[in-house]
Amino acid sequence: TPAPTGTTTPAPTGTTPCPTSITPKPVPTGTTPAPTAYTPAPTDATPTPTTSTSAPVTSAPTTVAPTTATPVPTTVTAAPTPNPGTKLSFCDYNRQALSEYYGDIYSDVRRNNANEQFVYDAASQTLVAKSNNQCLDAYLGANNAIQVHTYPCDTNNRNQKWIFNTNTNRIEHATHKGICMASGPAGSKARVEPCSQSILQFFSNCDAPATVGLRFQTCYTNSWLSEYYTGLYADRPRGTINENWAYDPVAQTLQVGSNGQCLDAFPTGNGKYGLHTYACDGGNKNQKWVLQGSLVKHAVHRNLCLDADPTDNQHRAQVWDCTPYNKNQCWNLLRH
Repeated sequence: TPAPTGTTTPAPTGTTPCPTSITPKPVPTGTTPAPTAYTPAPTDATPTPTTSTSAPVTSAPTTVAPTTATPVPTTVTAAPTPNPGTKLSFCDYNRQALSEYYGDIYSDVRRNNANEQFVYDAASQTLVAKSNNQCLDAYLGANNAIQVHTYPCDTNNRNQKWIFNTNTNRIEHATHKGICMASGPAGSKARVEPCSQSILQFFSNCDAPATVGLRFQTCYTNSWLSEYYTGLYADRPRGTINENWAYDPVAQTLQVGSNGQCLDAFPTGNGKYGLHTYACDGGNKNQKWVLQGSLVKHAVHRNLCLDADPTDNQHRAQVWDCTPYNKNQCWNLLRH
């Protein structure tokens, strides 16, 4: 990715005080103004946190091994009569819903139909699909891999025990410890995998969507997206709130914890765009983003992606035309 054009960013001077906590939030003035100059890159004067947050290490299931493969039903099974429970629809970080279709579970665009509706019974720890009245079931399939489908409900079947953990926003298996549901691209089958901080394991009630706490790590250089005096940088991890972001899948905004502002890509002329944070405004089209796999892509400005050029001496992040297999545009999306 070529370095961005424009005025070279000066090095920080001694007159710029290092923020002690949270950058003050400016008062919005309407449309997003272009900054008069680039914000200086953070220096070593920025205090290093005493501790850093590390992703938890999750081991393979150690408590109860999955039972033998649950056979796929060959005939229509009479509808079970589970105890009344909580009606839920599960949406991932991109507002795609888990959906039952002929006994399999898919990640799909929302259709607001019975296939997306489940009943969770906390007492029996079962998730019953409304579309076929069967229970979500994780079983040991081919190649000793745990797979997921729906199967006739049986309160004694340990493959059908689940916990919807609203603290972690994960659908965790209650028997096969350390196993969680994970979403995929629209139209693909959902799956189970070892529980982790992966954003693919985030689920909330579609009718009460939750924001997703995220950190953005470059795929190849272990740099972290950070806000500093409204500027954006891909720098060494510091474990501060400058690296913590909240993604709202409904508003499509990315809000940083340090100054409470939103990631904002604004036109600078000649088809180019600048990048900074600016006071959050649900009507500001510059602040709309979508998360597509490892890409952080603008939802309004066509073919524009978050980009970090490792050859930039001041570690600035930028936006650039999305290009296939561009390492500068590859981000690990990790929950915090």
